[in-house]
Amino acid sequence: MLNFFLDVIMVCVIGCVLIYALPTLWSYLESTETKQDRTIFALTDDGWRIALHNYAPRGPRIGKPVILCHGIAGNRFMFDLNNAPSLADYLRSQNRDVWVAELRGSGCSGRPGILLSDNPLNWSFDDHLDYDVEAIIRNVINETGADSVHWVGHSMGGMLIEAYISRKKSSGVASAVALGSPTDFTGMQTHQFRHVLKIGAVLKVIPFNPMILLIKCFFPILRFCPGLLSTLFCSENIEWWVIRKISAIGIEPVSSSALWSDMARFLSEGKFAGPSGRPYLQGIEESKTPLLAISGAKDIMAPQKAVLSVCEASADGCVRESVILGKQTGLEQDYGHVDLLLGKRAREEVFPIIEKWLARWDSVISQKCIGTQN
Repeated sequence: MLNFFLDVIMVCVIGCVLIYALPTLWSYLESTETKQDRTIFALTDDGWRIALHNYAPRGPRIGKPVILCHGIAGNRFMFDLNNAPSLADYLRSQNRDVWVAELRGSGCSGRPGILLSDNPLNWSFDDHLDYDVEAIIRNVINETGADSVHWVGHSMGGMLIEAYISRKKSSGVASAVALGSPTDFTGMQTHQFRHVLKIGAVLKVIPFNPMILLIKCFFPILRFCPGLLSTLFCSENIEWWVIRKISAIGIEPVSSSALWSDMARFLSEGKFAGPSGRPYLQGIEESKTPLLAISGAKDIMAPQKAVLSVCEASADGCVRESVILGKQTGLEQDYGHVDLLLGKRAREEVFPIIEKWLARWDSVISQKCIGTQN
């Protein structure tokens, strides 16, 4: 009996080692560099280091600095993957001063390990909102001397800025763009998201989402899992090598279970609200920050209704606009979730829409006061 238990323990140990080692191996084999000019670090009020990668304009700077922010479990490669469409590089080519932010736990920012780490593995959506966003905006304004910034967020990166401008009168944000960012979770309890709801109990015990780690373990065979891929990509609109590479290096293997529990709560309750029940978008109808919501026509992760409902709340004199990207609006392909940034024609079809929006609001003057509460 003792030998049996020892064998079980040994198998478990070997399994854990493989689950941890395989993503590291794939990341090493697919490794590449991003093309930023420099990287600085912002310190949040709760002590985390946040990486800010600067893509300096090649000529005289045009307009306000632009912050690019990834979604849950993402990192800087979403905006600058070698040989793929790069929003950071595109905006830099338009002589914009671009800052790619990596939230806590991602990329070059402070990040935890699975076993031993100086950083706790228990941050939440509120930690990103209350600390990371604040530090990112404050540091970019201090570095550039600008009075305000533009914020372009993908997925959760857009959800964060929508929540931020809802609660801040003097936000330091001249305009915001949210790509594939759901804020209305009514009716999203579909089969694609059942796995998030099912692992709720597991997340209370394990400090990270095990499904992300398992996906990264087996990413070489993702090509043969069309159901999984369809949730993140519109396969006709993205190259397989991009899927392979972004799965290996653009998705963080370890992300806080508290953050994933927040996402599970949004889905189960059908609303975008904090643990207290207070809606994150409470107050957005009073926000004067112009907002563009972009939705992919075939984005399963963030359906059109979930993304575009934010435009229904609008203050007098403020602008809320929406764009659906797909064949129905005259584009060559329908867009999914990740191909909003990395699709075959994203540089020609998506990026110019963002640039046009930013140019429209470059003349907005915002107060330098950062962090004033409503």
